[in-house]
Amino acid sequence: MRVQSRRTDVFPTTWEIPVGIGLVWLLGAFLAFPAGQGLAYAVRGDGFVWPGPELGHSLLGLLEGDVGRGISPDIRATAPHPVPVYAAVVVLELALVSAAVIGLSWWWRTVGPLAQFGMASRHEVFAVLGRRQLMRRGATVRPDLVEGRQV
Repeated sequence: MRVQSRRTDVFPTTWEIPVGIGLVWLLGAFLAFPAGQGLAYAVRGDGFVWPGPELGHSLLGLLEGDVGRGISPDIRATAPHPVPVYAAVVVLELALVSAAVIGLSWWWRTVGPLAQFGMASRHEVFAVLGRRQLMRRGATVRPDLVEGRQV
């Protein structure tokens, strides 16, 4: 019997938490566009540029391929070529996806379906018992691996 099936969950797992996480991830994915544009400006030597109150207008421009839309005209005149802007966006999107995969795998192993609450890991058992005691108590720790014994 798995440990998870014996414990009671304090709060129900409903749709709100995954939807909230998905919306935050989607917001990050959209904000990577103006952030990539700002990084392209910074790499070019103009300093990091953020559209400010024209964020929506700038985001739509970046999605349509118009680099520099929503930024003040004097800064827009020195807009970098679209290739480094979208390259920076791709790098930021890959970083976001990597962080999401790492976070999901951490959750999966610590509190998700793969977690084993109350069970010591292999390294923890070895640190507590040591090699000699572990070999001595092998029949207790893993009775299915002891030769000559039917389970």
